[in-house]
Amino acid sequence: MILTITGADVKVYINNKVYPYIKSINIKIDYGEVENKGIDSPFPQEIASTGITIRGSVTGMRVKLSGGLQAMNMRPLNLAADIAANPYISIRIQDRSTSEDILFIPNAKVSSENHTVAIKQSYQLNFDFVGMVPQFALDRS
Repeated sequence: MILTITGADVKVYINNKVYPYIKSINIKIDYGEVENKGIDSPFPQEIASTGITIRGSVTGMRVKLSGGLQAMNMRPLNLAADIAANPYISIRIQDRSTSEDILFIPNAKVSSENHTVAIKQSYQLNFDFVGMVPQFALDRS
């Protein structure tokens, strides 16, 4: 029997705390593998790695008195004075029933945030991030 994972089956942790405002998360890991072709050959001779990139976005909500990303220590308190002080964050996606880490990014930085407010709808607080080393369940066992 195959058991599928749904959104309700996972918890998302940011900085080792459950991030309760999340609606969805999207992560793209590009392994940077490209085809190298020989001289005068239309066919690849090998597949080479150029570097891994990890980018993602989180769709969430902004709730009253939550403090936004600054209160979660995801952005510096005084952005204008010290933009270089942008902290690294960790992002962990975990199976709720088995506590298995599905994906863990120990070092990431929030690269942008987007606020959307519409009449008679919830306040959307979305952010994008850039990550470093991705670790999957088998990497950590």
